[in-house]
This record gives sequence, C-alpha cells and structure tokens, in this order.
Amino acid sequence: MKLHERLRTLRNEAKLTQPEVVSYLNSLGFVAYQYTVSHWETGRRKPGVDEFFALCDLYGVGDIRLAFTGIAGIPTPGIPLDGLNADGKAHAKRLVEMLKGEPLFTTKNLSSEPRIFRLYDIPVSAGAGMYLLSSDYEEITAEDIIPSETSYAVRVRGDSMEPKYYDEQIVFIREQPTLEHGEIGVFALNGESYIKELGRGELISLNKKYASIEIKETDDFRVFGKVIGTYRM
Repeated sequence: MKLHERLRTLRNEAKLTQPEVVSYLNSLGFVAYQYTVSHWETGRRKPGVDEFFALCDLYGVGDIRLAFTGIAGIPTPGIPLDGLNADGKAHAKRLVEMLKGEPLFTTKNLSSEPRIFRLYDIPVSAGAGMYLLSSDYEEITAEDIIPSETSYAVRVRGDSMEPKYYDEQIVFIREQPTLEHGEIGVFALNGESYIKELGRGELISLNKKYASIEIKETDDFRVFGKVIGTYRM
C-alpha cells in the first residue's frame, strides 16, 4: 500500500475526519487546511517529517515501520513520553532532533555532513504578506551553513525588512510559539504571513518607508517561529 493510501486508511481506522486532523495539527503549531490533508491522502503531496510523526501520534501508530511497510521494526529505547499530551510529545521529539545537530550532545560530529531542510515555495512576504503553507515546499541540501536549530527556511519577498533582510534572501526559522518584543520572526496575521520585528501590539518593518502593522485583539494572530540565520543561494 502506498504512503498516501496508508495515511487515509489510518485516519479512517482512527474514526477521524479531515477537519479533525487539521484542528489537531493547528493545535501543535502547524499550518494546515483540509486540502492539505486531502493532498497527502491522494498522493499530490507528502507531509513533512514533523507532520508525519504528528499524524502517527494522532492515529495511534506504535510501530511506524510495521504500519507503513508491513515489516516489524526492531524495538529501540525511546524517550519516555508517558504522561505527555500530543503537543508535549511533538515538542520532545523536536528537542531530540535539535540535540542531534549539536556535536556536544552526539557521538559523532554531524556539523560537516550535508543537511536537508524545507524551503517553502510560497514565500514569507517582507511586503504585502502571503500565507505560509505547510505542504508547499522543496527540499534543499546544504552544508554546515544551516544553524543546528533550524526547523525550515523561507525566501523573503519585498524590501520592507531592508537593510537587514533583502528580496530573494533565504532565512532560517526555528519553530516556536512565542517571541520577545524586539525579536524578528515569522507571523501569521489574519491569513497573511510576514517576516517582521515584534513590537508591542504591532509588527514592525525595518525599512522606515513601511508603516507598522497593528495587531488588534480581534485579529487572528500566530507566531510561526524566530529568524535565526540567513543564506543567499
């Protein structure tokens, strides 16, 4: 059975609807829509690694290898996740992946090995704003230029964050649900995504010709993550 067919079967076995899956993914900080899940289940796109593991948690998949290949995996010691909810389990797994990228905490030096990261096709806007879709990305292989905590990367569009960030520049993002005032990150505001500096009740452009964007109490506002590095390919 192909991956997309297995994902659809597992969801049906778990007696979950696509909207329920979307709600679960969004509660973990992912950005997903019903058509996102539909694309995964029809084979038009594949979920990212983090999204895949989140789906496995939701569907109650214990042995991933067995569930998707029919071959039982070899049990290996894992991190103790008992007592954690789905959000806590996902966070713990991301923390383990982050530690694997740090030579101080690994048995071999991984810093010189090529890494694969997600570069989103739909850019974060440094001007008008475009929504960041969790399934619209390409996989790029790079050397040790990538900060170890990178969750994914996006390409900047526009000049509102000059002189620090330029049009076509790639920025590395660490997923996190909150930011301190004065930090630069990626945000969703009423269906649009931006790379901006977080102010007090506003999103600030570094280019002074652009006005700040007010964040109202009634707005749909979310923090995607913090900008932790840049790279121009």
